[in-house]
Amino acid sequence: GVDFMLGGAFAVYFYTNWWRDTHDIDMYIVHEDLDRATEALEKAGYHDLGEQAKGDREWIYHAGRESMIVDLIWRFANLANYVTRAWLDRAPKGRFLGVDVKFLPLEEVVWIKTFVINRDRCDWPDVMRVIKSQCRNLDWNRLLGLLAEHWLLLAGMIDVFDWQHPELIDCVPESVREELMFRRRDYWKHPPQVDREQLLDPWLDQRADRYAVWRDE
Repeated sequence: GVDFMLGGAFAVYFYTNWWRDTHDIDMYIVHEDLDRATEALEKAGYHDLGEQAKGDREWIYHAGRESMIVDLIWRFANLANYVTRAWLDRAPKGRFLGVDVKFLPLEEVVWIKTFVINRDRCDWPDVMRVIKSQCRNLDWNRLLGLLAEHWLLLAGMIDVFDWQHPELIDCVPESVREELMFRRRDYWKHPPQVDREQLLDPWLDQRADRYAVWRDE
């Protein structure tokens, strides 16, 4: 009975029809439903795998059964934002393993993956594929609003996309490009006095055994 959305590789596949192997299933929920969701997993034979990295309990719950890992996620890994009911209201429906399920909304997929840039993992290749497949369906102004003070990351992603797919350069609205250019000029003149290094998905590269199912193996 817990409302959830599929994310990760399965959401990328939903939006792009491009498949990559993955070691887990990411289910996005609101934090208020966490207890009911973990109880449901326990009844299905899954048990708590504990923290795979320091700070995991603040945003993710790892559960495993045999070779299957399910991650319940209610917050960004960098703790910048929470999943909200509004995500669930916007989530498109599709088929997964013969079951009707919800997937993360398109802009939220890009928003989440934007911050995953660290030594051991970068989700920007997923972002590039999503933009390539869906750039004319993306609500670019909404995405700009979601990223808020981190809009410069969106500008950087668009630069990479332009370099990677010049044939699709016109699919990013000119109004968005002009707004980003205006903001860039102001940013250069008045850069904020803030260090954001810790926002780039800080814990994923600290996991001692990212693909382990059982903690005692």
